[in-house]
Amino acid sequence: MKKYLLSTYLVLFSFLLTMAAPVDEQSARKIASDFLRGKMPQVTRAASVELTRAITGVADGDSAGIYVFNCDGGFVVISADDELPSVLAYGLKNSYDVQTAPPAMKAMLEAYNYAVNSTVKTRAAIPTHADVSPLIQTQWNQQAPYNKYCTTEAGETCPTGCVATALAQVMYYHKWPSTFNWDAMKASYSSDDTGDAVEAVAKLMADVGEKVFMKYGIESSSANDYDACEALRIQYGYAETSNVAERSCYTAQGWDEVVYNELAANRPVLYSAQSASSGQGIVGHAFILDGYQAKDGVGYFHVNWGWGGSSDDYFLISVLNPEKQYTGGNAGSSGYSFSQSALVGVEKGEQSAAKSMRLSLYKCAIESDRGTYTRNSASENFPEIQLTLGVSNMTRPTGARYYDLAYALYKDNKLVEIIDSISLKDVIGEPLDYLYGGTFNTGTFAFGKNLANGTYQIRMLSKESGKSLWQLAIGATCRYIDLTINGNQMTTKSYGKFEVSAVSNFIINSVTVSENCEVGKPITITVNVTDKNKTNNAPLFLYGNASLEQGADKFQLLTGGGTNLEPGETGDVVLEYTPQRAGKFVFYLSGNSSELTDSLYRFEANVSGLALVMDLEVEGAKKSSSVWNEASTGTVLKGVAHITNYGSEDYNNNIGIILYGGKAPNEIEHISTVGKSVNIAIGATVDVPFSFENLTVGNYYLPLFYGRNGDDIFPLNFELFEENGEQYFSYSYDSVYLLLEDTAIQGIVQDAPDADVYDMRGVRLGKASELKSLPKGVYIINKKKVVNK
Repeated sequence: MKKYLLSTYLVLFSFLLTMAAPVDEQSARKIASDFLRGKMPQVTRAASVELTRAITGVADGDSAGIYVFNCDGGFVVISADDELPSVLAYGLKNSYDVQTAPPAMKAMLEAYNYAVNSTVKTRAAIPTHADVSPLIQTQWNQQAPYNKYCTTEAGETCPTGCVATALAQVMYYHKWPSTFNWDAMKASYSSDDTGDAVEAVAKLMADVGEKVFMKYGIESSSANDYDACEALRIQYGYAETSNVAERSCYTAQGWDEVVYNELAANRPVLYSAQSASSGQGIVGHAFILDGYQAKDGVGYFHVNWGWGGSSDDYFLISVLNPEKQYTGGNAGSSGYSFSQSALVGVEKGEQSAAKSMRLSLYKCAIESDRGTYTRNSASENFPEIQLTLGVSNMTRPTGARYYDLAYALYKDNKLVEIIDSISLKDVIGEPLDYLYGGTFNTGTFAFGKNLANGTYQIRMLSKESGKSLWQLAIGATCRYIDLTINGNQMTTKSYGKFEVSAVSNFIINSVTVSENCEVGKPITITVNVTDKNKTNNAPLFLYGNASLEQGADKFQLLTGGGTNLEPGETGDVVLEYTPQRAGKFVFYLSGNSSELTDSLYRFEANVSGLALVMDLEVEGAKKSSSVWNEASTGTVLKGVAHITNYGSEDYNNNIGIILYGGKAPNEIEHISTVGKSVNIAIGATVDVPFSFENLTVGNYYLPLFYGRNGDDIFPLNFELFEENGEQYFSYSYDSVYLLLEDTAIQGIVQDAPDADVYDMRGVRLGKASELKSLPKGVYIINKKKVVNK
């Protein structure tokens, strides 16, 4: 972690830094120390483990709900709630570093924070299993050298994508198909590696990206789990059992068993999920679950994040989907709490020309199911039944196809017989286009003659019309009808029969909002809700006009996640949102993550406090191919900080600038501190120019900007935290500037088109030709920030 001690140079502005230590941190340290002594072979039972509390970037301070402690070569996450399992996650390879931790892991820690703060009970809710050592030994990531042959945009090579990196590692584990040069590949690489090993893994990544129809981008590359599953089965010759299982079809214990059974069968699981938090919208991640370990009655899954081994450790997956025992709230917000899926049944198979595209099954149930059926004798069928099925064409390449569908009887995961089949051409009369589908009822049929006692399943098979090989439909793993035959009686139960409605169906019974809402501190919204949806874990989302990005005139998705409720259940769901501006804001609860179309509840909240937001303009600076910036200004670093007051009071105080510098972005020291007294009215913007001279070309420089909140520092482009009684700061590499020779070429300023001008709240003020008549400040023209000086 890039952290530095705040020293005496801050006395120039008489800043008093204080941070209260949580009262129970000492006991948390003891729990962590005792746990690690039992896990780290190099530490004796009598020896103490030296721990330091880590800054996470997502769950810090007194209300974090968790403690993340680093030790020599490891870390451990401890819950602040004694009703939860003490240890939520741990790792024995690397310490936690906020600068290098993948977004996926940060989202996981954020979810733990929500879970602890809402006091969800999960201990002993899910039985544990025998340990499974991590199956995946590779530590690959999305950047060089893995992306060598990936698509380029604007001269930059795009990342491989999390789906491709995860899938490639699963394929390397199985060493299948034989057409790839597996023997040449290595378990890990450095970015400057060359040779046969790089060629082998880079070609694999590029090929997987092509087969999963990767959508490449400079910042990130994306694909979906359906295409990943079909690439394995059709393109790479993996088994017909390869399928997609969805969390919404299972209880928490059932989902735990699905994932564990895969690992016990030596099948690493490609796991996908989505999160929504902090106004960032919906974010998806794909990674691998490849191991399991039980400790003190709690089961932890080993995660390979696909970030070169960073943070590949054990996590309590079940805390995201706890058994519903409500004590003041439920961990329903953010983290990996909705749209979860897993690739199951992935193992070596055979290449076959007869393989065809598969239908996706999203509903499977008996129409007007009686639950119990009786036959006259074992030599006769049970009474006729009729199925309600929901299918869609979700697989690429895109195009309309004719499909056939069959109802098959299974026992012990083996096909017993195909009961009946239909052609969708007879149902809809035309080929099924990509992303199209529908729900329909089958004809009636009877079965059961001479079937012995036991448990059976009706599962859906599909194939393209004209082909001969039937295959399990995508989703048939988790959507099926369970049959139990005992003598002449048959009982039935449908699994995964519930479809997601286009309009959510919640009854909001009550909403409680935390008092004294302040900028930078989480607002807790406790929602007592009755779930009338037709799917498990239906999500609930929070919209509001409090975001900086959209302004007070527009509503933005702020946070949300799965409710962990089953249809018909009532319980508390806790959502949290941290406002970044002051004011009186309106919030809506909704079941729709894409747009605010079904407002379930409206409430208002007054937010007060200091809120300064900086837009930094550094002369001659541009983004480099690395994460830091390059400034071609020779020995000078200068620019203007445009600072806007989004707080509840005028700001009349200092703006300070501390300059750090050094030969590497992670090896910097204090150079200079300057400051300027400013007066910023509510809603106004002031310019704070700065210039540091006599610097060194080729060195890296970090200007830190801050204001004052009473006697405390208010960071504008860094974070403060306390460790072992000392005050430190952490920063991001995108705040660092590498000085290059002055090119003496001035930028050409072009007249802006006569486009609309908006202020930072999104309010239209006029045309670009009228800009000079407006007050000084930062405006939006053609979706870009423009400074009016």
